[in-house]
Amino acid sequence: MRYGEFSCFQSGVAVPVFSLKTQDCVGIGEFLDLVPFGTWAKTCGLNVIQILPVNDTGYESSPYSARSAFALNPVFIRLQIVHGADAFKKDIQTLQKRFAAETKVHYAEIARAKRQILRKIFDANYAMLDKNVALAKWIEANSWIKPYAVYAMLKEKNGESSWRSWKEDQDPTDLRVNSLYRKHRKDVLFQCWMQFEAEAQFKVASNKLTEMGVRLKGDIPILINEDSADVWFNRRYFSLDDRAGAPPDMFSYSGQNWGFPTYRWDVIEQENFTWWRERLAQASKFYHAYRIDHVLGFFRIWAIPQNERTGIFGHFSPAVPVTQTELSAAGFKKETVEYLQRPNYSKEQLREFLGEATESCLEKYFEFLPFTSDRYVFKKEFDCESAIIDSAEEQSVKDALLKVQWNRIFVPGSPADTYYPFWYWYNAPVLKTLPQNEQEILGRLLHANEASQESIWYANGKKLLTVLAQETDMVVCAEDLGAVPHCVPSVLGELQINSLRVERWARNWDAPGQPYYDVSEYPRLSVSTTSVHDTSTLLGLWNESDFDKNLFWKNHLHLEGDAPQSLSPDVVKLLIGNIFQSNSLFCILPVQDFLALSSRWTPQNPEDERVNTPGTVGPQNWAYKMPCTVEELSDNSTLKNEIAKLVNARANRSLR
Repeated sequence: MRYGEFSCFQSGVAVPVFSLKTQDCVGIGEFLDLVPFGTWAKTCGLNVIQILPVNDTGYESSPYSARSAFALNPVFIRLQIVHGADAFKKDIQTLQKRFAAETKVHYAEIARAKRQILRKIFDANYAMLDKNVALAKWIEANSWIKPYAVYAMLKEKNGESSWRSWKEDQDPTDLRVNSLYRKHRKDVLFQCWMQFEAEAQFKVASNKLTEMGVRLKGDIPILINEDSADVWFNRRYFSLDDRAGAPPDMFSYSGQNWGFPTYRWDVIEQENFTWWRERLAQASKFYHAYRIDHVLGFFRIWAIPQNERTGIFGHFSPAVPVTQTELSAAGFKKETVEYLQRPNYSKEQLREFLGEATESCLEKYFEFLPFTSDRYVFKKEFDCESAIIDSAEEQSVKDALLKVQWNRIFVPGSPADTYYPFWYWYNAPVLKTLPQNEQEILGRLLHANEASQESIWYANGKKLLTVLAQETDMVVCAEDLGAVPHCVPSVLGELQINSLRVERWARNWDAPGQPYYDVSEYPRLSVSTTSVHDTSTLLGLWNESDFDKNLFWKNHLHLEGDAPQSLSPDVVKLLIGNIFQSNSLFCILPVQDFLALSSRWTPQNPEDERVNTPGTVGPQNWAYKMPCTVEELSDNSTLKNEIAKLVNARANRSLR
């Protein structure tokens, strides 16, 4: 869908669909709730609504854990308007009442209950649906639906277990999928019908927003769950030998392992990126703009061997490895290189890591280095993180054993005799065991290797993102957070892709004092925001112990005196007014930060309005529900006027 011309700075609101709350919804936000929410946004002068992914995730609450790159989540269907729902009016009302007073989204319970009602409606109307011409034409027009529907049917019959644990049909062919489609027609058609209904309702909501002049911005995750219809059916596009994640950073010493397979881009390119093109075509049915999640992964993904748990043993892909030939030319023997990727230890050296647990660990986890009787290495079966983390040791012993594993310079590559630098190679204790001159030679070699990657990443990012940028007329925005290669801003600029500026992180990290960039310095081709779904809100940020309020107040906002200890609506207005002065074409704030303009909906604990805390698992994540209905929000004329003043001031600034 076309966004339209930009006559003024764009202002928007970000809200997960599941967080919306109206008088009609059943326990969770629904596609059609976007219509009254869009009406509210329009009265505030907002141009765009940004949502999180809405793909089918089964009973998993994270919207980034999709079981399909194409299928929508049936949990967002409005039951009441589905043909045949009147016969189950009491069931729907009972479910509605059950969750009406809940302040959080109970995703799995609601997802199961709504699917059960949908199945009742389907079964009661199967004779008609089996001959429904519109449904049949829709199925034929969407090539992804049959494999997805068969996968979803089999997953249900296998107790929702992963396809990797199924006793049969782990490696489907087109012929087998068609055979299963015919054999289990009713159950498979149920899956198709839910998608037919979900798409129809989502398109109605999107078209209504278009009519009122409000644009919809979607979110397209780069990665797909291993347990998905896409990996199950299109195995050739994915590598199951490693997992995608993020390298270590200031927030996570050991990096992140997301557990998702990486792409085999060579195969995808051989087929002219058809899978990605079809994925974007599906998204363009609903969105005027979209956010590319983890755009850095299109330049290079952090690939982690499948038997590791953290992200620390990963390496960038694509990347130029260090070769044995280079190391030999620099004076390093093959035995030395082996030592640097799999260090051996004396008992006393191990004691520095393991302390009192040394003797017991020696017997369980270590063996003598071949041809020695006093040097130890990990036994092969324990030379990976999974073996240590799954052991019965106390956590302190596990942590110590992991530190022994992490003490290395190289991670082995493929083919043999190629190596990737371990992320913390420069701090590894094993480095200090080399003579000083060898440490210096190795340092120069690894720094040169690091510098050589940029040209590869530039070419890879340019090639892949060109496909995304030119395939549809949707406006493209990138989530470019993390360890950003120098080539990223250049490629995004060349392809007219908007970058992201999260105010709290938009700082000159290399300058003394790490000062904030003024919002007027943000690139025009960018989306600026106060908070995102993976951070605290403005109210939460102000309470964080490691957030220097005074630095933000004086250095960034240029205000006198000390920062207030808490945020009142007036101070929130000041903060929003500041970022609305940004040079970014788009400024899209979470609905929580707009609600903070009114004390009426200010939470006692700001953590209650956080959408997700990365690195944690629990019912608190992906469960945020708005504290008011959209109808109550629309009735609050004071809040609407406050937002409208801020938005109008931004819109009245010249784009030139």
